[in-house]
Amino acid sequence: MSFLGGVFGSGRNRFGKKVLEQVLGYDAVESARFDAEAYEIAYVLKNGYAAKLNLDTLYRRFDGKIDAGLFEAVDALLLPPDAPAGWEQVAPRLRPVLRKAGYGAVRLDGVDGRDLVLARPALPYLSELVVIDLPSTVQFVTRQDLSRWGVDAETVYSIAHANLTDLAMNTLEAFEPVTGVRVLEFADDDGESYVGSLPLVAGWLAGAAVRSETRPLLFLPGHLGMFVVLGATPEILVQLMHLAEERYEAALRPLSTVPYTIDDDGELVPYRVDSDHPAYAAIRHAEIQLAVSAYRAQTERLRAEREDETGIPELLHLRNPDGTETTMTSWPDGTPNLLPRAHYICFVAHDGDVFRVAWDEVTRLVPLDPAPDYDPPRYRVHDHPPAEIMTQLRALAS
Repeated sequence: MSFLGGVFGSGRNRFGKKVLEQVLGYDAVESARFDAEAYEIAYVLKNGYAAKLNLDTLYRRFDGKIDAGLFEAVDALLLPPDAPAGWEQVAPRLRPVLRKAGYGAVRLDGVDGRDLVLARPALPYLSELVVIDLPSTVQFVTRQDLSRWGVDAETVYSIAHANLTDLAMNTLEAFEPVTGVRVLEFADDDGESYVGSLPLVAGWLAGAAVRSETRPLLFLPGHLGMFVVLGATPEILVQLMHLAEERYEAALRPLSTVPYTIDDDGELVPYRVDSDHPAYAAIRHAEIQLAVSAYRAQTERLRAEREDETGIPELLHLRNPDGTETTMTSWPDGTPNLLPRAHYICFVAHDGDVFRVAWDEVTRLVPLDPAPDYDPPRYRVHDHPPAEIMTQLRALAS
């Protein structure tokens, strides 16, 4: 058994906690919380305004040093003088961004972050959020913002996408028919171009496919930038997966090592291969890494927030004796549980009987429907199925 994911170094945590102390020292601040995994501070002002302070940029800018310059920068970022007030001023500054599922779902003194940060599923275990692009920082759009501006969420997403039209058209010029393999790097080191958000724009990757006369592969290892590969062979894809892993490990905010492409309708989807493909193991590892990371953050948050007896099982990353990577969650009998989506469910009975069954086999005998308002998805269960169903399930155990 292994668990994937990283932790932030003590220096970064110390830096974040020091900035948190400063934020909490403002009279205008009602509450604030330091999120070490997202490396940001979410705060709510006494007037109800909610926003986030991205610590990555500050940490790089000041090289982790805590001095007067840092405190001045936080002063400017917390209540930036150039923040637009009304919808007409905000609309041109909206940009879409990709984050891991559940990003921004934090609780601030009883205020549920899921009611604050505007987000929707974009890809498996990845969500689309919208930011207000300011000269010195970004602010995430919240549900409260929608009420203040008098617009709905779809309008905000549509405007944010439209604001990338010129960038989308300009970058498409880089694509042309190729012979062999070609890797196109789209860097965004300072986070100002939002080029890594272009896959969210409808038709962008499909347009690249038309211009290049091939089905492109897209990689999003970090929250800034991306790279697109044309004409990748199965053998080259193995090397690309290693490259994506290296970029993921080096990213300040890792996103995903899963390769993406378009389906027959031109929609953005994860790239799938058969089990005999040379890159199958690497792609399965990438998918599991992303799922475990997203569920780990969600599990910690839900366990901290829940006030009833509902169990929040974690998603476990396992390695079978043959080396195959897989995931499993547990279903204890007799209590309500919110199961994460896994390859296997481990049934745990009161009499000590324990066995696991593949998720797809379970759903053939037991209906498992996703509970509303959970991303990544959770499935609400209670008691184990009736004895006759449990007997059938036990016969399918592996």
